[in-house]
Amino acid sequence: MNGSPSLMDTHSATKKSLTTNATVWLAFVVALGAALRLFRLGVRSFWLDEAVSATLARIDRYTFVSAVIHRQANMVFYYLLLRGWIRLGSSEFALRSLSALFGVAAIPAMYLLGKQLFGPRAGRVAALLLGVHTFHIRYSQEARSYSLLMLLALLSSLFFLRSLEQPSRANWAAYIALSTLMVYSQVFGGWVLLAQWSSLLLFRGHGKIPGQFPGRIYRKRFLFSATAICFLITPLAYCLLFVSDRSQLAWLVRPSAQDLYKFCLDLTGNGGPMPLAAYLALVLAAVTAAILRRESQTDSPELWKHWFLLLWLVLPPVLLLAISVRWPVFEPRFLIVCIPPLLLLVADGLGQVRSRIFFATPLMILLALSLAGVDYYCRGRVDNQYTDDWRDATRYVLSQAEAGDAVVFTYSEEQLAFDEYQSRFHATAAPIHKYPDETDAELLMRRPSRLDSGSLDDIIGGCRRVWVISAFQPDRLSRQVDATLRTHFSVQKSFAFGFVREDLFADSAVRSPVERSVGESAGEKLCR
Repeated sequence: MNGSPSLMDTHSATKKSLTTNATVWLAFVVALGAALRLFRLGVRSFWLDEAVSATLARIDRYTFVSAVIHRQANMVFYYLLLRGWIRLGSSEFALRSLSALFGVAAIPAMYLLGKQLFGPRAGRVAALLLGVHTFHIRYSQEARSYSLLMLLALLSSLFFLRSLEQPSRANWAAYIALSTLMVYSQVFGGWVLLAQWSSLLLFRGHGKIPGQFPGRIYRKRFLFSATAICFLITPLAYCLLFVSDRSQLAWLVRPSAQDLYKFCLDLTGNGGPMPLAAYLALVLAAVTAAILRRESQTDSPELWKHWFLLLWLVLPPVLLLAISVRWPVFEPRFLIVCIPPLLLLVADGLGQVRSRIFFATPLMILLALSLAGVDYYCRGRVDNQYTDDWRDATRYVLSQAEAGDAVVFTYSEEQLAFDEYQSRFHATAAPIHKYPDETDAELLMRRPSRLDSGSLDDIIGGCRRVWVISAFQPDRLSRQVDATLRTHFSVQKSFAFGFVREDLFADSAVRSPVERSVGESAGEKLCR
């Protein structure tokens, strides 16, 4: 009693110290993740899909609504947010910073979900691995909705678990709202819902354990929540299934074994086969340990958590592969929502190691391999040779164009990228004629078209010089266009701006600005 601290006071002080240390550590990881996601954010030109996002952000309200209803319903929640965000700036850095913000916010969300599932230690490890995850960094640096999708998937799953453990109206309402917005941010968020709901089928009987319905009222609340989500996403489903032309996935092909291997590398941070093997080993360790720890009943809460994560990890790619047998829909970035369950299982696998030394060693190895992937990505981000450099391609055409030149896009939607940068440059160059002659509204709402022979004949008959621009080549159509133009024009100059190719066709008697400025533009490269 001589003023010495009580056992309770000591325990409280220790708990407070641990909380403070966890907060400082999480702040460091968030700062690291923010630095990596903002690094060289505005260096690269928009590619085609980002140009579509920028166009939807700046067009008038009526055109935006029409475009969303007829063709751009997917990602509509992201587009709405971007329309407000663009008021802060319209540069590449400014528009992409919204995605970077969502990417940074996913780090503490990952910590909360990991803490909910396996405790603070696993949450910290999962958050750290996400902070340096190359695939997530990449799509946090694009003006698209993938980082928003992943953030909402994390929050939806967090409140899914909280609603099952503490089935308050507030938790269920948050789950409904976040899940609905997840699907509106990217339609493939529906796979996360399917994994969540499918995991509940693994339970039999009743008991007060996480993920199980302790009573009838809980079952009613879940069914009400699922019904509410399905009802709220009905407008999106109607637009995509009955109004849209469903041509946005027409470019995909059936996945090969190489595509599957690349997806696995993306999922494990693009560090090569070593982290892929390490991730697989840790996932197996986590699941094996859960099976060994399970109680006599089959619906152990500990085991259910792992089945829930495994369903979340495996179900989306398996279903997309099955659908791709008939309609190709498999694309790694559509499956970015599979990163959280993988990292959480890896974090739990590391958590099975009780020794601090043996715990820190594999964690540091994983961290080093992840940072190697990040370094490779960051160095490549400044190399415009491996990107769609629409910014320099548009600037060059506008600086070299003569009055009456024709600018031809073999794939009509690519005109959106050209128009986006033309509007940014406020060019005062000589008037040019673009083919197809369509407005941004028409390009956003209509199925993309390819140049036909009749239109090409009209262009040849009315123009002395023709620029052919495309990032989808060489293909059969572009070769046909080139062959036809070569029969009518004696001069062909080719330039490459990353994956964007520009071919100028002219008569030999016409001394073009290109010929006068050969060698003056560092951006010119002879297209092989």
